[in-house]
Amino acid sequence: MNQGGLLHIWRRRAILTVMLLIVAVAGIAVALRQLPQTYQANSSVLLLASRSAAKTNGGNPYLSFSPSLTLTADVLSRELMAPAVVNDLASKGYTATYTAELAPYTTTTTGSVLLISVTGSEPAQVQSTLTGVTHEVARELAQLQKRVKPASRIRSATLSYSPQATLSVTQSARSMVIVIALGLLLVIGVPVVVDGWLLRRKIRAALLVPGGGPGPGGPLPDTRDLAGPADWGPAPGRRLTRRARAGSRPD
Repeated sequence: MNQGGLLHIWRRRAILTVMLLIVAVAGIAVALRQLPQTYQANSSVLLLASRSAAKTNGGNPYLSFSPSLTLTADVLSRELMAPAVVNDLASKGYTATYTAELAPYTTTTTGSVLLISVTGSEPAQVQSTLTGVTHEVARELAQLQKRVKPASRIRSATLSYSPQATLSVTQSARSMVIVIALGLLLVIGVPVVVDGWLLRRKIRAALLVPGGGPGPGGPLPDTRDLAGPADWGPAPGRRLTRRARAGSRPD
């Protein structure tokens, strides 16, 4: 159906369209108020070479990145996402959803960075969980090296830490788009469906009435409403123009 046909239907069902528009606007406003807001907080943790490994570079761990650090960071990310650790953190009150993964830019020369992201509907809970997960990195790293001498243990340092959970615009915008799209679909689609149903019912009733069907008993029902205004022919009784009469004459 083209745009002209849709506009014709909306004009013909103007009351229904206006009522649906009002209901849709009110529903969207209420839904947007009720939508849960998503907050997010992030931190990043860098793994550093042990003191003994850094001696070859004058004791500077930032000059001693190696593949072993990258592998350890990958192991830590898997440990932090393991169900046992997730449940343990939840039992301590850190119940917000979090992810811990190796940074995509991590190489043996740029360092091994763990990115921690926490999301939830309560900003205080999000911030608390971020603190718990960030501290858990050092604890899990110590567990992995509990039989290693302190001087040979890989260390960790917090690179960045969100001081406060912020509203996630991406998550909120996605929810808003879905709600608005459903409201527009209601306003656009329902009048078309109702109009088609009423027209079919009108034609069926006219055909069933004695004398209302085709043939000597009566005329066909007027079905011009099934098409757009551009498809209408001249109405009964309308006078043809001189050009139309000339075009209708047989050669």
